[in-house]
Amino acid sequence: MEGKSNKENLTGLSSQLMEIFIADLFKKNQIDKEEAKTRISAEQRENLKQTVEQLKTQVEDFLQTKTTYEAGTSQEESATSNANPLREAFMKKSKKKENSEMTDENKKDN
Repeated sequence: MEGKSNKENLTGLSSQLMEIFIADLFKKNQIDKEEAKTRISAEQRENLKQTVEQLKTQVEDFLQTKTTYEAGTSQEESATSNANPLREAFMKKSKKKENSEMTDENKKDN
């Protein structure tokens, strides 16, 4: 469900950004929207539609690989932490030692 929500949010956001960009471009070049619609040929319309569909496909693929990657890394992290409790204890001990050494150095400097 969260994937669809993200997809819908990104689709809405991208369409809003596209509308803003196009409106700004038309305003800068003093182009009337209705006039521009009549001047676009059928071939140009079809090319634009194909481009939009390709971009949608690329965004969907990107989101799919991102969610797959995130799911894989979270599973790896949980498996690593569960498999190596001795390593975790060693890392905590070394961090504590580093912190205590740094505070001792700071006290000597003052």
